[in-house]
Amino acid sequence: MARFLLRRYPAALAVAAGALLAAPCAAATGATPAPHGGGSTYDAIATGGRDHPADDTSRQVARFQRQLAKWNFDSQSGTEEVFDLNRRYCEGAVFSGLWPNPQSPYVLTGLPEVPGQVPNTNPPVTWRIRQDEAVVMIGVTPPPEAYFDFDLTTVKGPLHTGPVVWTSVGDPFNNKTIRTSGRSPYSQSFALVITGNRRTRAAVDRMLADSGLGDATNDQTIPSAMYRLGLDDASTDQFLVGLRTVAPKPGFEKALDDYRANPPLQVFRVRPANSSGNETQPVYPPEPLPVPPLRVSGTGATELNLNPTLQLLRQRIIDSHPGYVAHDLTLGRGFEEANPAFQTNLQTNPPTAGSDALSNDADDPLSPDFSLPDGSFVVSYGTDHVATGQASYSSVTLYADDHAAVAMAAENNGQMAGSARDFIADAPNADKFYAWTFSRAGDSGPSGPHVTMLPPVNTDFCAQYGASRPVDMSTITEVGRAYMQPATLTRPALSSLLMDRLLVFTPK
Repeated sequence: MARFLLRRYPAALAVAAGALLAAPCAAATGATPAPHGGGSTYDAIATGGRDHPADDTSRQVARFQRQLAKWNFDSQSGTEEVFDLNRRYCEGAVFSGLWPNPQSPYVLTGLPEVPGQVPNTNPPVTWRIRQDEAVVMIGVTPPPEAYFDFDLTTVKGPLHTGPVVWTSVGDPFNNKTIRTSGRSPYSQSFALVITGNRRTRAAVDRMLADSGLGDATNDQTIPSAMYRLGLDDASTDQFLVGLRTVAPKPGFEKALDDYRANPPLQVFRVRPANSSGNETQPVYPPEPLPVPPLRVSGTGATELNLNPTLQLLRQRIIDSHPGYVAHDLTLGRGFEEANPAFQTNLQTNPPTAGSDALSNDADDPLSPDFSLPDGSFVVSYGTDHVATGQASYSSVTLYADDHAAVAMAAENNGQMAGSARDFIADAPNADKFYAWTFSRAGDSGPSGPHVTMLPPVNTDFCAQYGASRPVDMSTITEVGRAYMQPATLTRPALSSLLMDRLLVFTPK
């Protein structure tokens, strides 16, 4: 794979207003995390109030490194950077773009190999882990936004040539469940510990507590009941950690851009030192952690009572374009949930969707492929899942080429709010819907604030990256996204959603 560009968080950080005190780690003692809410804390941050601390990651890291030496642990530093799947596809680094969300550039963790280990398949972004090792991230959470998460996944297969089996390992830590050093989930110090060994977790959590991050430590489990841990066997599982960031709150757009450009995160792989010099062999005996419980999706409430308005919206859209023939498409389940996909070794090999690292916090309905020639346009319409209370963030994205699956255009709920009023302004629940046009019809087609112009079919997609890999721009797929139902802090139940719809218009 192409070499990553390492970007470091600036070493000179503002000194915290008060010293962080070591405290017993609630995560280590089994206490249930208290979900972060919105309201006054967010308001204080947005106005620059006293609840926005000056985090000092460099001091916390230095303290943690001293603790590692005290506990006789070895460590290796990793990297954090944005991984642009569109660019990587065009440059030939990955076999497919794999339907990336262009509104959420993924920040991936790179880790070095342990001396003497069996090589990783996709270094440095995928890594094997010794059964008594841990991966530790220390840093600052993203600025205020609709949704972020730190998601641990497992990857089987080469990303360069494909296919892959790519599935999530448990629930991610998102902006409503993550523990931080303050009352807000945003722009606060935190630590993330990934391990499968109970003794290692207890030791690392204690080190972080003594470094001032006891109440801000988040424990992610790799359960040996499901995954094979080890460094000396090519059949052991490999893992990847990614950060999603999407839809900044008003006024925080630049802050999020700056965060992505220089992720304020430092990551280490740590392990008890082996006196024999063979670092691939465990020091602690196996003490496997159990599979954690998952957050339960769905509340029983549905969008299905809104179907009459959805049908009205469809007819009004068709009636508004009498010079065109309309073709109906409905999105449906395209990506399998992680645990079934992992157990059945379900491959992702576009156009076969598999799981494709589908977050446990998300439903991502997928459309059939369709042709969108020059002179035509497509209207995506449906319920606004945020307005109906089913999601915290939702979006629609159009992808080109059924194999390349590269992102062409995307709009989210904040951008699409009120767009259905173009057609159903007289409906009392119009604001629970959206209708957005993606057009190749030029000046003869739809126009206005709720229209996104698409590049023509003969566009060289990869030219924007200085590359020449071919992309079939005429074959299109849409993915809808619905992330984190506020009431459950996980994905909405797919059965509770009205599926997004498409109307493809071609000239008569």
